[in-house]
Amino acid sequence: MSIWAHVIGCIRIDGILAIGDDKKDIEKIIGPMSLWDSWNDDSTLPVGSEGSLQYKIIEYADGLPWLVIPIWGDLRDYENISEIKKWWEELLIKLGIIRDAVLLIQIEGNEQIILT
Repeated sequence: MSIWAHVIGCIRIDGILAIGDDKKDIEKIIGPMSLWDSWNDDSTLPVGSEGSLQYKIIEYADGLPWLVIPIWGDLRDYENISEIKKWWEELLIKLGIIRDAVLLIQIEGNEQIILT
C-alpha cells in the first residue's frame, strides 16, 4: 500500500519590473517539474514515485504586487516532511521579496503541517 503526501500552497511575490524583475527568473529558481508523462531528473521539487509537486506562475499585476504561484501535488510513496520543509525554506529565501507564503502538507495517517 502506498503512502501519499498531499501538498497545497501558494506564494505571492513582489517585484519591480522597472528594475528588471522577470517571470522567467522565478521559473529558473523554482526549476522544472517532473511529471508522470514528462519525467525530468533535473527537477529540484519534492518528488514521489509518480512525479513532483506542480506549480504555475501567474502574473496578476505589474506594480509592486506582481506574481502568485499556486503549488500542489499528491506525492506517491513519499513521507519525508523534513525534506519538503527544507525545500520550502530554501525556495523562499531564493525567491526574494515574499509578500505571503503558506504550504499545507498532509502525510496520510498523520496530522497536517502548515508552513508559512
